[in-house]
Amino acid sequence: MTPQAVKKVMLEHYEDISKNFFDILFNPLAILHYDTAEELVGILRSPDIAPNIKTPMDLIRYACRTDEAHEDMVTEYRRNFSSLLAGKVMSINDFYEGFPEGYLEDSTCHSEREVRALTQVVVKAFFAGRKAAKGESSATGSNQVYLFRLLLDCMQTLLSSAPIEMDDDIDLNAAFIAVCRNEHNMTTMLNTMQSASMDCV
Repeated sequence: MTPQAVKKVMLEHYEDISKNFFDILFNPLAILHYDTAEELVGILRSPDIAPNIKTPMDLIRYACRTDEAHEDMVTEYRRNFSSLLAGKVMSINDFYEGFPEGYLEDSTCHSEREVRALTQVVVKAFFAGRKAAKGESSATGSNQVYLFRLLLDCMQTLLSSAPIEMDDDIDLNAAFIAVCRNEHNMTTMLNTMQSASMDCV
């Protein structure tokens, strides 16, 4: 994708991006920051908060729960969006270079909630992008390669403090084990990918 092509896509689908952002991100953010849906619903319906909710982005703010988490989300959104508007799809190295040393940590534990939430975001965004581009409605053939590529990159950014070096001839299973850090996380990712893909078809 040339810079001109990226800019053209952004121009043609600017409104799609804005709409899909809320539709895709709200539930995963809520899953990450609240133990139950009832807890968030109770906050949103409280008399102190309900009258102040005017837009979908107000709901996103509460899904993030804390000002710090919301600011992190906004910062990363702006960083990625600015890169796309400039005609560049952010690479894995670009992502890591945006954080100070020591900010990101490696995680070898079972991160089921986080892996599930991120996988849902990736799958839903993938299908939303295809729909906006008037592509086919199911991930088949070579298109599924792009979904796997997105998941590989996103699992790295979630669970590793730096890009993972892999041989060019590494098989897909070994690549996913490397980025997911353990089989439990990989199983969570694959199961979530399957169920989320079925929901999107």
